[in-house]
Parts: sequence; structure tokens; C-alpha cells
Amino acid sequence: MTSGSHIAFFNYPAHGHVNPTLPVVAELVARGHRVTYVVASHFADVVAATGAEVIGYDSLVPKSWNTVAIPAKITGDHLAEAGIAHLSEAFEPLPEVRRRLEHDRPDLMVYDAFGYAAGRLLSRVWELPSVLTATTFVASDTFSPYAKLAGTVTPPDPDHPALAQYQEKLRGTLDAHGLDGISNDEFAGAAEELTVVFVPPEFQPGIETFDQRHVFVGPCVGDRAHQGSWQRPADGRPVVLVALGSFGYENQAGFYRDALGALAELPWHVVMSLGGLVTTDDLGPLPANVEAHAWVPQLSVLEHASAFVSHAGMGSTMESLYHGVPPVVVPRTGEQELVAERVAELGLGRSIAPGELTAERLRSAVLGLSVDSRTQQRVKDLAASVAGRRGPVLAADAIEARLAAS
Repeated sequence: MTSGSHIAFFNYPAHGHVNPTLPVVAELVARGHRVTYVVASHFADVVAATGAEVIGYDSLVPKSWNTVAIPAKITGDHLAEAGIAHLSEAFEPLPEVRRRLEHDRPDLMVYDAFGYAAGRLLSRVWELPSVLTATTFVASDTFSPYAKLAGTVTPPDPDHPALAQYQEKLRGTLDAHGLDGISNDEFAGAAEELTVVFVPPEFQPGIETFDQRHVFVGPCVGDRAHQGSWQRPADGRPVVLVALGSFGYENQAGFYRDALGALAELPWHVVMSLGGLVTTDDLGPLPANVEAHAWVPQLSVLEHASAFVSHAGMGSTMESLYHGVPPVVVPRTGEQELVAERVAELGLGRSIAPGELTAERLRSAVLGLSVDSRTQQRVKDLAASVAGRRGPVLAADAIEARLAAS
């Protein structure tokens, strides 16, 4: 029986991970299910607005990711330290979740690929069916889009203390919950019966290698009224949005200065979302056709935009394509490079490497896309396909099917 089931969600405290799940949770609640959602407390209000019951906790990661600069060059040290940080974050709510749900156990666990550890652990301890959610590209049994990144980053030193901390923390937590028969590798690399992917099948590389264990629902975009609204100026100029998502990056001020130099003199209205590392003082006097803020309601702006200059984050890229806006992407991380490559490969936008970014190149890319009817049509076709998939409905259907099969 699936109607009226109790479903628990576990997520990682980042907008790009939480946002796609919100319309799915709202859909499940509308169908009569009870959803308990485990998330960092600063996301509690937006999650509660879906009708879910929230188990909040004090996050170990920065509440304002955009005030912490991701290095331009990722090292093995960064990877090792990120591993233990992610694991510690995922296990942080575990005692409170056990206290709250020990005698109110869910019928199904749904957990994010980054924030999976507590949900997967409890699904094993309580012998519950589970669903993994993925906000970016996934790998099949025979294909991984991430293979091409091998060798681009120096792996951590095997004796790095953070790697030992990771293994010790995982082992100790598994043992403390009676899972001493499962190795660390078995737990971390466990295959899921169902993975819901917030990427449309047309955008996933190697889509032909996936079976029914992966459901590609595409971007799930819901009501973001809590982020505020934005009004298009009455002058009728085309709108271009410039944003780097909810994270911060090294050399961010240089990126926005290049964007300002590229776009300010065009007969466009320029909207810049600066984040926490750059202020308008870093840009100097702004022309009348340029507005710059620490944060803008991205979906509200994209509804009116003709162009989007972004970092190739999967969440931002999906939102751009969902709204039929061809993006110009300037990737900052390895994963973003894969997204940017896919955008270019499918003819959905244009990509510029950070080291090759100049005001002239950026201006040329934005103006080129504005008159590129073939690219615009491909993006419109993809947006129509995404809308037709009805992502939140498809995701809820898949979750209910997993319940029914258990």
C-alpha cells in the first residue's frame, strides 16, 4: 500500500540539492503521504512550506556558501578534507533522527547522493526500502561521465590524515549501529534499486547504458516565492542575467568585472547576482542599465531573460534550459566542465574556459547566441520536452512505485 505512507527525506545543505526536491515533496504531500524531511535548520522554513515535517539540525558547513571561495585549482588535500567534511555533515543529525523516528519509522527512505550516509544507514538498520536522488550526472554499470576527469586532479596522499579520519568515522558509526558486517566500501558504494535523477535523459551522457533503476525526471522547478520577485524594466530592453550560483569562487571579482565590461554598453538590461565575495564597490560606478545585488530571485529573472551568463552549475543550467534561455557558461570546477561540455556538444549554448575569459569573448558569445536561431530552437525543444515530462509528478510516481514494490 502506498497511499498515506510515511516517507523520510535526507538532504545536503546546499540550494542546488534542496531546491529540486521541494516540488517533489509537495507532490507527495498532495497525494496524501506524510513526509519527514531531515535538513539543516536554515532550510527548515522553505521545506516546511511544502507540507513536510522538518527535523532540523545545526549544520557543520557554512550557512552562506557564497562567502567561501572554492579554489581555482583543486588539490588532493581539498578532496581528502571534503570527504570527511561531507561524511561528518551527513551523520550530524543521526542521533536526533533516531530519537524522533525510532518509534515512528518511515516506510521509505529518500536520500541525496551527497547527503546519503544517515539515510542509507537507517534504511539498513531498519530494513527499509530506499531511493537515491541525484542532482547531476550519474554513472551506470558500464559508463561514467566522470572518467574523463581522471588525471586532471592529483589524488590525495594515501596517508593523508583526513582519509584515515573518514574511514575511522564511517567504521565506528556503522559498528555503533550494528552494521559491523558491512565494510566501508560496501556501504559507500552500495547500488540502489532506484535513483531519481534531476537531469533530463537528453542531457545525460551515455543515456543508452541505463536501465529502469534510474529515472531521469529532469529539473523539478517549483514555487520560489519565498525568494522574492523581480520586475522587468519598462524600457523593453532584452535582459541578461549574470550569476555564479550559491557558491563562491576564487577570482570572482574578475569574472564580474569582465561581465560588466562585456555587457554594460550593450542595449540590454543587465542583472548581476554577486554573491558574498563581491560588492558593487568592487565594480565601480554602474550604468543605468545595470543592476547588481548580492542575491536575486533567479527564477523570476530567468522568466524574462534572453541570455544567462553562468558557471555551468547543474542547477543553474537546468533552470536556464527549463526557461528556454541558452546559457553562456564559464565552468569553475571539474563537474561544471562536464556540464559545459554537454551544453556545447548538444548545441544548447556556448562555453568559455575561465582562463580564456575576456570581455570581448563574453560579449561575442552573448550576442552570437541572441541571433543563433538554431540554438534557440534546440533550447525551446528541450524546454518543451522537460515540461512534458512533468518532473515532480514523474518523481513522485517513481517513489510510489518503489513503495509498492517493497
